[in-house]
Amino acid sequence: MATQRQDVHLFKQGIPSGQLAPPDGVPAPVLLVDDNPAKLAALATVIDDMGLDVATATSGCEALRLLLQRDFAVILLDVKMPEMDGFETAALIHGRPKSAHTPIIFVTAEASTDSESIRGYTSGAVDYIFSPIVPEVLRAKIRVFVDLFYLQRTLTLQAEELQKSKRLLRELASYQEQIKEEERKRIAREIHDQLGQSLLALRIDISMLYESTSTVPPELNKKMGDVLNHIDTAIRSVRGIINDLRPPVLDLGLQAAIEWQLEEFRQRTGIVCSIRAKEEDFHCDLDDKRATTLFRILQESLSNITRHAQATRVDIELYRVGRQLRLQIKDNGVGMKDVKKTSSFGLVGMKERVSTLGGEFNIDSVPGRGTILTIAIPLD
Repeated sequence: MATQRQDVHLFKQGIPSGQLAPPDGVPAPVLLVDDNPAKLAALATVIDDMGLDVATATSGCEALRLLLQRDFAVILLDVKMPEMDGFETAALIHGRPKSAHTPIIFVTAEASTDSESIRGYTSGAVDYIFSPIVPEVLRAKIRVFVDLFYLQRTLTLQAEELQKSKRLLRELASYQEQIKEEERKRIAREIHDQLGQSLLALRIDISMLYESTSTVPPELNKKMGDVLNHIDTAIRSVRGIINDLRPPVLDLGLQAAIEWQLEEFRQRTGIVCSIRAKEEDFHCDLDDKRATTLFRILQESLSNITRHAQATRVDIELYRVGRQLRLQIKDNGVGMKDVKKTSSFGLVGMKERVSTLGGEFNIDSVPGRGTILTIAIPLD
Protein backbone atom coordinates (compact mmCIF):
# COMPACT_ATOMS: atom_id res chain seq x y z
CA MET A 1 0.00 0.00 0.00
CA ALA A 2 1.39 3.45 -0.91
CA THR A 3 2.31 5.84 1.92
CA GLN A 4 0.59 9.16 2.47
CA ARG A 5 3.70 10.96 1.14
CA GLN A 6 3.45 9.01 -2.08
CA ASP A 7 -0.25 9.87 -2.32
CA VAL A 8 0.50 13.60 -2.33
CA HIS A 9 2.50 13.09 -5.53
CA LEU A 10 -0.03 10.71 -7.02
CA PHE A 11 -1.44 13.39 -9.36
CA LYS A 12 0.14 15.79 -11.84
CA GLN A 13 -1.25 19.29 -12.00
CA GLY A 14 -4.16 19.76 -14.40
CA ILE A 15 -6.88 22.22 -15.41
CA PRO A 16 -10.29 21.65 -13.73
CA SER A 17 -12.93 20.47 -16.14
CA GLY A 18 -16.38 21.97 -16.65
CA GLN A 19 -19.40 20.59 -14.87
CA LEU A 20 -21.77 18.09 -16.45
CA ALA A 21 -25.50 18.71 -16.59
CA PRO A 22 -27.78 15.86 -15.42
CA PRO A 23 -31.07 15.59 -17.33
CA ASP A 24 -33.20 15.65 -14.19
CA GLY A 25 -30.99 17.84 -11.99
CA VAL A 26 -29.74 14.87 -9.97
CA PRO A 27 -25.92 14.51 -10.11
CA ALA A 28 -24.50 11.19 -11.24
CA PRO A 29 -23.27 9.05 -8.34
CA VAL A 30 -19.62 7.96 -8.45
CA LEU A 31 -18.03 5.48 -6.04
CA LEU A 32 -14.37 5.72 -4.95
CA VAL A 33 -12.96 2.61 -3.27
CA ASP A 34 -9.56 2.58 -1.55
CA ASP A 35 -8.34 1.41 1.84
CA ASN A 36 -6.12 4.54 2.14
CA PRO A 37 -8.14 7.58 3.34
CA ALA A 38 -5.54 9.99 1.95
CA LYS A 39 -5.83 8.50 -1.54
CA LEU A 40 -9.64 8.70 -1.29
CA ALA A 41 -9.40 12.36 -0.35
CA ALA A 42 -6.98 13.02 -3.24
CA LEU A 43 -9.26 11.31 -5.76
CA ALA A 44 -12.31 13.17 -4.43
CA THR A 45 -10.44 16.49 -4.76
CA VAL A 46 -9.62 15.84 -8.40
CA ILE A 47 -13.28 15.28 -9.37
CA ASP A 48 -14.71 17.77 -6.89
CA ASP A 49 -15.49 20.36 -9.60
CA MET A 50 -17.39 17.92 -11.86
CA GLY A 51 -20.71 18.31 -10.05
CA LEU A 52 -20.96 14.63 -9.13
CA ASP A 53 -22.42 12.83 -6.13
CA VAL A 54 -19.26 11.22 -4.74
CA ALA A 55 -19.44 8.27 -2.34
CA THR A 56 -16.41 6.60 -0.78
CA ALA A 57 -15.64 3.17 0.61
CA THR A 58 -12.50 1.92 2.37
CA SER A 59 -12.96 -1.77 1.55
CA GLY A 60 -14.50 -4.11 -0.97
CA CYS A 61 -17.17 -5.18 1.53
CA GLU A 62 -18.20 -1.58 2.17
CA ALA A 63 -18.39 -0.95 -1.57
CA LEU A 64 -20.69 -3.94 -2.01
CA ARG A 65 -22.95 -2.66 0.78
CA LEU A 66 -23.23 0.72 -0.96
CA LEU A 67 -24.10 -1.02 -4.24
CA LEU A 68 -27.03 -2.68 -2.53
CA GLN A 69 -28.43 0.79 -1.78
CA ARG A 70 -27.92 2.58 -5.12
CA ASP A 71 -26.49 2.41 -8.63
CA PHE A 72 -23.33 4.22 -9.71
CA ALA A 73 -22.31 5.77 -13.01
CA VAL A 74 -18.72 4.56 -12.56
CA ILE A 75 -16.58 3.00 -9.83
CA LEU A 76 -12.91 3.89 -9.23
CA LEU A 77 -11.47 0.82 -7.53
CA ASP A 78 -8.06 0.35 -5.90
CA VAL A 79 -6.28 -2.86 -6.81
CA LYS A 80 -4.22 -3.46 -3.67
CA MET A 81 -6.54 -3.80 -0.69
CA PRO A 82 -6.36 -6.18 2.29
CA GLU A 83 -8.93 -8.94 2.89
CA MET A 84 -10.63 -8.44 -0.50
CA ASP A 85 -8.56 -6.94 -3.32
CA GLY A 86 -9.89 -4.99 -6.28
CA PHE A 87 -10.08 -8.00 -8.58
CA GLU A 88 -12.25 -9.96 -6.15
CA THR A 89 -14.43 -6.91 -5.50
CA ALA A 90 -14.92 -6.31 -9.23
CA ALA A 91 -15.87 -9.96 -9.78
CA LEU A 92 -18.51 -9.75 -7.04
CA ILE A 93 -19.86 -6.44 -8.37
CA HIS A 94 -20.27 -7.81 -11.88
CA GLY A 95 -21.61 -11.09 -10.57
CA ARG A 96 -24.66 -9.24 -9.29
CA PRO A 97 -27.25 -8.78 -12.10
CA LYS A 98 -28.20 -5.21 -11.16
CA SER A 99 -24.58 -3.99 -11.21
CA ALA A 100 -23.30 -6.39 -13.88
CA HIS A 101 -22.71 -3.56 -16.35
CA THR A 102 -21.45 -0.87 -13.96
CA PRO A 103 -18.16 0.53 -15.38
CA ILE A 104 -15.13 -0.09 -13.16
CA ILE A 105 -11.83 1.79 -13.50
CA PHE A 106 -8.93 0.23 -11.61
CA VAL A 107 -6.68 2.82 -9.96
CA THR A 108 -3.28 1.91 -8.49
CA ALA A 109 -0.26 3.86 -7.33
CA GLU A 110 2.04 0.92 -7.96
CA ALA A 111 3.27 -0.42 -11.25
CA SER A 112 1.80 -3.80 -12.07
CA THR A 113 2.72 -6.63 -14.37
CA ASP A 114 1.01 -7.36 -17.67
CA SER A 115 -0.66 -10.36 -16.09
CA GLU A 116 -2.27 -8.11 -13.47
CA SER A 117 -3.52 -5.74 -16.16
CA ILE A 118 -4.97 -8.65 -18.10
CA ARG A 119 -6.59 -9.92 -14.91
CA GLY A 120 -8.06 -6.47 -14.35
CA TYR A 121 -9.66 -6.33 -17.79
CA THR A 122 -10.89 -9.92 -17.65
CA SER A 123 -12.55 -9.19 -14.31
CA GLY A 124 -14.72 -6.63 -16.04
CA ALA A 125 -12.76 -3.39 -15.78
CA VAL A 126 -13.20 -0.79 -18.52
CA ASP A 127 -9.87 0.91 -17.80
CA TYR A 128 -6.68 0.54 -15.78
CA ILE A 129 -4.91 3.70 -14.54
CA PHE A 130 -1.41 3.85 -13.07
CA SER A 131 0.36 6.61 -11.18
CA PRO A 132 1.22 9.34 -11.68
CA ILE A 133 -2.37 10.13 -12.61
CA VAL A 134 -3.08 13.18 -14.77
CA PRO A 135 -6.19 14.85 -13.29
CA GLU A 136 -7.66 16.01 -16.61
CA VAL A 137 -7.19 12.53 -18.07
CA LEU A 138 -8.94 10.95 -15.10
CA ARG A 139 -11.79 13.48 -15.32
CA ALA A 140 -12.10 12.86 -19.06
CA LYS A 141 -12.39 9.11 -18.50
CA ILE A 142 -14.97 9.60 -15.77
CA ARG A 143 -16.87 12.08 -17.91
CA VAL A 144 -17.33 9.47 -20.66
CA PHE A 145 -19.15 7.12 -18.31
CA VAL A 146 -21.05 9.89 -16.57
CA ASP A 147 -22.29 11.07 -19.97
CA LEU A 148 -23.37 7.52 -20.76
CA PHE A 149 -25.13 7.38 -17.39
CA TYR A 150 -26.91 10.66 -18.14
CA LEU A 151 -27.83 9.43 -21.62
CA GLN A 152 -29.29 6.24 -20.15
CA ARG A 153 -31.19 8.28 -17.57
CA THR A 154 -32.47 10.59 -20.33
CA LEU A 155 -33.69 7.60 -22.34
CA THR A 156 -35.33 6.19 -19.21
CA LEU A 157 -37.10 9.47 -18.53
CA GLN A 158 -38.19 9.71 -22.16
CA ALA A 159 -39.47 6.13 -22.03
CA GLU A 160 -41.42 6.97 -18.88
CA GLU A 161 -42.87 10.06 -20.55
CA LEU A 162 -43.74 7.99 -23.61
CA GLN A 163 -45.49 5.40 -21.45
CA LYS A 164 -47.31 8.19 -19.65
CA SER A 165 -48.38 9.69 -22.98
CA LYS A 166 -49.54 6.30 -24.22
CA ARG A 167 -51.49 5.77 -21.01
CA LEU A 168 -53.12 9.19 -21.36
CA LEU A 169 -53.95 8.47 -25.01
CA ARG A 170 -55.50 5.14 -24.01
CA GLU A 171 -57.52 6.87 -21.32
CA LEU A 172 -58.63 9.54 -23.79
CA ALA A 173 -59.53 6.94 -26.42
CA SER A 174 -61.37 4.94 -23.78
CA TYR A 175 -63.28 8.03 -22.71
CA GLN A 176 -64.13 8.87 -26.32
CA GLU A 177 -65.32 5.31 -26.90
CA GLN A 178 -67.42 5.51 -23.75
CA ILE A 179 -68.97 8.78 -24.91
CA LYS A 180 -69.69 7.30 -28.34
CA GLU A 181 -71.27 4.22 -26.77
CA GLU A 182 -73.42 6.37 -24.51
CA GLU A 183 -74.44 8.46 -27.50
CA ARG A 184 -75.34 5.32 -29.46
CA LYS A 185 -77.42 4.17 -26.53
CA ARG A 186 -79.17 7.54 -26.32
CA ILE A 187 -79.90 7.66 -30.06
CA ALA A 188 -81.14 4.06 -30.04
CA ARG A 189 -83.45 4.87 -27.15
CA GLU A 190 -84.74 7.99 -28.89
CA ILE A 191 -85.38 6.09 -32.11
CA HIS A 192 -87.13 3.31 -30.22
CA ASP A 193 -89.24 5.57 -28.04
CA GLN A 194 -90.12 8.16 -30.68
CA LEU A 195 -89.86 6.87 -34.24
CA GLY A 196 -90.43 3.21 -33.36
CA GLN A 197 -93.48 3.87 -31.25
CA SER A 198 -94.89 6.31 -33.81
CA LEU A 199 -94.52 3.75 -36.60
CA LEU A 200 -96.13 1.08 -34.43
CA ALA A 201 -99.07 3.35 -33.58
CA LEU A 202 -99.44 4.27 -37.25
CA ARG A 203 -99.47 0.61 -38.22
CA ILE A 204 -102.15 -0.18 -35.63
CA ASP A 205 -104.36 2.68 -36.86
CA ILE A 206 -104.01 1.71 -40.52
CA SER A 207 -104.60 -1.96 -39.69
CA MET A 208 -107.85 -1.06 -37.92
CA LEU A 209 -108.83 1.14 -40.84
CA TYR A 210 -107.90 -1.60 -43.29
CA GLU A 211 -110.02 -4.17 -41.44
CA SER A 212 -113.03 -1.86 -41.28
CA THR A 213 -113.05 -0.86 -44.96
CA SER A 214 -114.01 -4.09 -46.68
CA THR A 215 -116.61 -2.29 -48.80
CA VAL A 216 -114.20 0.24 -50.33
CA PRO A 217 -113.00 -0.14 -53.92
CA PRO A 218 -110.38 -2.88 -54.40
CA GLU A 219 -107.80 -0.35 -55.63
CA LEU A 220 -107.98 1.59 -52.35
CA ASN A 221 -107.94 -1.59 -50.34
CA LYS A 222 -104.80 -2.72 -52.17
CA LYS A 223 -103.22 0.67 -51.60
CA MET A 224 -103.78 0.40 -47.87
CA GLY A 225 -102.22 -3.08 -47.91
CA ASP A 226 -99.17 -1.65 -49.66
CA VAL A 227 -98.95 1.10 -47.02
CA LEU A 228 -98.95 -1.56 -44.28
CA ASN A 229 -96.14 -3.40 -46.05
CA HIS A 230 -94.11 -0.19 -46.29
CA ILE A 231 -94.67 0.47 -42.59
CA ASP A 232 -93.56 -3.09 -41.74
CA THR A 233 -90.41 -2.53 -43.82
CA ALA A 234 -89.76 0.76 -42.01
CA ILE A 235 -90.25 -0.92 -38.62
CA ARG A 236 -87.75 -3.64 -39.55
CA SER A 237 -85.28 -0.99 -40.70
CA VAL A 238 -85.71 0.92 -37.45
CA ARG A 239 -85.13 -2.23 -35.45
CA GLY A 240 -81.99 -2.93 -37.49
CA ILE A 241 -80.69 0.58 -36.84
CA ILE A 242 -81.41 0.22 -33.11
CA ASN A 243 -79.61 -3.11 -32.96
CA ASP A 244 -76.60 -1.67 -34.80
CA LEU A 245 -76.46 1.31 -32.46
CA ARG A 246 -77.03 -0.56 -29.22
CA PRO A 247 -78.74 -3.97 -29.13
CA PRO A 248 -81.23 -3.88 -26.26
CA VAL A 249 -80.23 -7.46 -25.44
CA LEU A 250 -76.78 -6.14 -24.42
CA ASP A 251 -78.41 -4.66 -21.34
CA LEU A 252 -79.20 -8.24 -20.29
CA GLY A 253 -75.48 -9.14 -20.19
CA LEU A 254 -72.69 -10.38 -22.43
CA GLN A 255 -73.94 -13.95 -22.57
CA ALA A 256 -77.40 -13.00 -23.83
CA ALA A 257 -75.89 -10.53 -26.31
CA ILE A 258 -73.46 -13.07 -27.79
CA GLU A 259 -76.10 -15.78 -28.07
CA TRP A 260 -78.49 -13.34 -29.74
CA GLN A 261 -75.78 -12.17 -32.15
CA LEU A 262 -74.79 -15.70 -33.12
CA GLU A 263 -78.40 -16.72 -33.70
CA GLU A 264 -78.95 -13.67 -35.90
CA PHE A 265 -75.69 -14.47 -37.74
CA ARG A 266 -76.75 -18.10 -38.32
CA GLN A 267 -80.13 -17.12 -39.69
CA ARG A 268 -78.70 -14.43 -41.95
CA THR A 269 -75.69 -16.34 -43.38
CA GLY A 270 -76.41 -20.05 -42.87
CA ILE A 271 -72.91 -20.46 -41.38
CA VAL A 272 -72.65 -22.99 -38.57
CA CYS A 273 -71.71 -21.38 -35.24
CA SER A 274 -70.73 -22.75 -31.86
CA ILE A 275 -69.84 -21.10 -28.57
CA ARG A 276 -67.95 -22.59 -25.67
CA ALA A 277 -67.81 -20.79 -22.33
CA LYS A 278 -68.40 -21.46 -18.69
CA GLU A 279 -71.24 -19.66 -16.97
CA GLU A 280 -68.84 -17.98 -14.51
CA ASP A 281 -66.72 -16.59 -17.36
CA PHE A 282 -69.65 -14.40 -18.43
CA HIS A 283 -69.92 -12.89 -14.95
CA CYS A 284 -66.29 -12.49 -13.86
CA ASP A 285 -66.07 -8.85 -12.74
CA LEU A 286 -66.89 -7.73 -16.27
CA ASP A 287 -68.15 -4.17 -16.38
CA ASP A 288 -70.35 -2.72 -19.10
CA LYS A 289 -67.42 -1.10 -20.93
CA ARG A 290 -65.50 -4.37 -21.30
CA ALA A 291 -68.62 -6.36 -22.13
CA THR A 292 -69.56 -3.83 -24.82
CA THR A 293 -66.02 -3.90 -26.26
CA LEU A 294 -66.05 -7.69 -26.56
CA PHE A 295 -69.50 -7.63 -28.13
CA ARG A 296 -68.53 -4.96 -30.68
CA ILE A 297 -65.40 -6.93 -31.63
CA LEU A 298 -67.53 -10.04 -32.08
CA GLN A 299 -69.92 -8.08 -34.29
CA GLU A 300 -67.10 -6.71 -36.45
CA SER A 301 -65.43 -10.13 -36.69
CA LEU A 302 -68.61 -11.84 -37.85
CA SER A 303 -69.12 -9.06 -40.36
CA ASN A 304 -65.58 -9.59 -41.73
CA ILE A 305 -66.14 -13.35 -41.91
CA THR A 306 -69.33 -12.79 -43.90
CA ARG A 307 -67.63 -10.45 -46.38
CA HIS A 308 -64.21 -12.04 -46.84
CA ALA A 309 -63.66 -15.45 -45.20
CA GLN A 310 -65.89 -17.71 -47.32
CA ALA A 311 -66.21 -19.81 -44.17
CA THR A 312 -68.72 -22.55 -43.41
CA ARG A 313 -68.08 -22.67 -39.69
CA VAL A 314 -67.29 -20.25 -36.86
CA ASP A 315 -66.28 -21.31 -33.34
CA ILE A 316 -66.39 -18.86 -30.43
CA GLU A 317 -64.61 -19.49 -27.15
CA LEU A 318 -64.69 -17.32 -24.02
CA TYR A 319 -62.39 -18.23 -21.15
CA ARG A 320 -60.33 -16.81 -18.30
CA VAL A 321 -56.56 -16.88 -17.89
CA GLY A 322 -55.62 -15.40 -14.54
CA ARG A 323 -56.96 -11.86 -14.43
CA GLN A 324 -57.60 -11.81 -18.18
CA LEU A 325 -60.76 -12.65 -20.08
CA ARG A 326 -60.03 -13.97 -23.56
CA LEU A 327 -62.33 -14.12 -26.54
CA GLN A 328 -61.28 -16.38 -29.42
CA ILE A 329 -63.05 -16.28 -32.78
CA LYS A 330 -62.04 -19.03 -35.21
CA ASP A 331 -63.27 -19.65 -38.75
CA ASN A 332 -62.42 -22.25 -41.41
CA GLY A 333 -62.32 -19.78 -44.28
CA VAL A 334 -59.71 -18.80 -46.85
CA GLY A 335 -57.41 -17.10 -44.33
CA MET A 336 -55.11 -14.13 -44.92
CA LYS A 337 -51.97 -13.96 -47.05
CA ASP A 338 -50.04 -11.53 -44.83
CA VAL A 339 -51.50 -10.63 -41.46
CA LYS A 340 -48.88 -7.91 -40.82
CA LYS A 341 -49.89 -6.03 -43.97
CA THR A 342 -53.58 -6.26 -43.24
CA SER A 343 -54.84 -2.78 -42.40
CA SER A 344 -58.59 -2.94 -42.94
CA PHE A 345 -60.67 -0.35 -41.15
CA GLY A 346 -62.48 -3.03 -39.18
CA LEU A 347 -59.29 -4.61 -37.82
CA VAL A 348 -57.83 -1.21 -36.96
CA GLY A 349 -60.99 -0.36 -35.07
CA MET A 350 -60.84 -3.63 -33.13
CA LYS A 351 -57.20 -3.02 -32.21
CA GLU A 352 -58.04 0.46 -30.99
CA ARG A 353 -60.92 -0.82 -28.87
CA VAL A 354 -58.68 -3.41 -27.24
CA SER A 355 -55.85 -0.92 -26.77
CA THR A 356 -58.07 1.51 -24.85
CA LEU A 357 -58.53 -1.20 -22.22
CA GLY A 358 -54.85 -2.12 -22.10
CA GLY A 359 -55.62 -5.47 -23.70
CA GLU A 360 -53.92 -7.67 -26.30
CA PHE A 361 -55.00 -8.28 -29.89
CA ASN A 362 -53.63 -11.14 -31.98
CA ILE A 363 -54.41 -12.58 -35.42
CA ASP A 364 -53.19 -16.01 -36.49
CA SER A 365 -54.01 -16.87 -40.08
CA VAL A 366 -52.75 -19.21 -42.79
CA PRO A 367 -54.03 -19.04 -46.39
CA GLY A 368 -56.53 -21.82 -46.91
CA ARG A 369 -56.65 -22.75 -43.22
CA GLY A 370 -58.82 -20.05 -41.74
CA THR A 371 -58.21 -17.34 -39.18
CA ILE A 372 -58.03 -17.23 -35.39
CA LEU A 373 -58.65 -13.91 -33.69
CA THR A 374 -57.73 -13.72 -29.99
CA ILE A 375 -58.54 -10.79 -27.73
CA ALA A 376 -57.35 -10.62 -24.11
CA ILE A 377 -59.01 -8.04 -21.86
CA PRO A 378 -57.66 -7.37 -18.34
CA LEU A 379 -60.34 -7.68 -15.68
CA ASP A 380 -58.59 -5.25 -13.31
